[in-house]
Amino acid sequence: MTTLTINNRTVSIEQGALLIDACRAAGVEIPHYCYHPCLKVIATCRMCAVEVKGWSKLVASCSTPAEDGMEVRTDTPAVAEARAGVMEFLLLNHPLDCPICDQAGECKLQDYSYQYGSGDSRMAEPKNRYDYEDLGAKIVIDKNRCIHCTRCVRFTRDITGTCELTPINRGSHLEITTFAGLTLDSNPFAGNLVDLCPVGALTSRSFRFKKRSWYLKPIPTISRHGADAKPIWADVDRNRLWRFRPRPEGNNTPTCFISDEERDAYRRYSIDRSQRQVSPTLNGKDAAVSDIAQTMKANGPVAVLAQGTFGCDALQRLGELASSESLRYAHGNKRIPIQNPAIQKSEDGVINRAGAIAQGYRFDALEELLSRVEAEEVKTVVLYHDSEFSDESENALLRRILEKSHFSLLLEPIPSNLAQAAKATLATLPVTTYLEESDFIIDHQGNEKRYTRALIPPKGVKTPGDWVKELLIGH
Repeated sequence: MTTLTINNRTVSIEQGALLIDACRAAGVEIPHYCYHPCLKVIATCRMCAVEVKGWSKLVASCSTPAEDGMEVRTDTPAVAEARAGVMEFLLLNHPLDCPICDQAGECKLQDYSYQYGSGDSRMAEPKNRYDYEDLGAKIVIDKNRCIHCTRCVRFTRDITGTCELTPINRGSHLEITTFAGLTLDSNPFAGNLVDLCPVGALTSRSFRFKKRSWYLKPIPTISRHGADAKPIWADVDRNRLWRFRPRPEGNNTPTCFISDEERDAYRRYSIDRSQRQVSPTLNGKDAAVSDIAQTMKANGPVAVLAQGTFGCDALQRLGELASSESLRYAHGNKRIPIQNPAIQKSEDGVINRAGAIAQGYRFDALEELLSRVEAEEVKTVVLYHDSEFSDESENALLRRILEKSHFSLLLEPIPSNLAQAAKATLATLPVTTYLEESDFIIDHQGNEKRYTRALIPPKGVKTPGDWVKELLIGH
């Protein structure tokens, strides 16, 4: 451990840690632009300058290792003057377009200008001006706002290794652009550039001019698309989901970034509430839960076929409907090829495979279930399903199971065409999406990860656990 003093407070930190991390451990937040814990250090913005006793000049805390006995000050006049100078320099060519900027409300340039800037500008010359530039179908760059922190360049160079972005020219004519006419369309992690940009230079085409950030309430949840179960923010306003963002856990690189597939998954859960099913149905008509329960009772034995993409509590309660523990089956076979081992650790696309197995569900046994249905050893199948996480062959097998069963009870948070496959008696229950419930999963490493409700479901739409209670009462 390394022990040093920061603003007269003694701090112990791991050996080799940087001063910026030591200051954070002491409860002192250091302003910074170019520094990011998951990117290589270049110390170009100089916003993080601090004063070290006995040193002849200010040092960049993002590139200076902490040493035993150091006496660091972050609140001296020299530090304040340096930060004000940096802010004035960065704002020389920056446009005053905060009212129309997507980053407004989340912009470090706004925050630091208010906290550390001088409030005046000595810039009398015309500002440099650039046109908007499309970096493909995902990202738009406004070079007028760019402060040349090069986070985006380092991300494409050091994290994804695709090297689409590069700085060109020098001095006041420096600008960030794509290298040799490349776009970001083929980069599966390009959306992270918007999160990395500390100002409004890089914006997402899907979110651009759609919503003001200060209206959004970030709800901590997890990404359901992949067994990594990455922590993310679900940004919500007025019970509508607007976007997914990474929710970093410390300096852990895999949690700092998410794939564009995970980021764009918010569209699936932005369901038109007016189109939602809000009442149980039996043979295409609204029905009482007690009628569905009686139909199940008359068509036993019952097998529960649940996808391993749902929470453990939901799977446990749903498993109570099975006539025996041996009639708990699991499905879901989506695979996500690992494109970047630094960000993605598992190619399994089924988030709660381990949790489903722990609840007594068996994977890779759909053929067995089909045989038992055909032999009428099983007459009722309760299917809890999301078509996004099963490929065509598995969905086809599920259709055959529904076709052969005497009675099918279908729970789909996002409806598919599976209901059309049931030739016999079919019932459906309006069930919540994972953003409309609180539950937990077990990821591929065996870690328990909880998520909380981000959206309020429409009246009549309930969690699987609530439906099971009513079915057992009606039974």
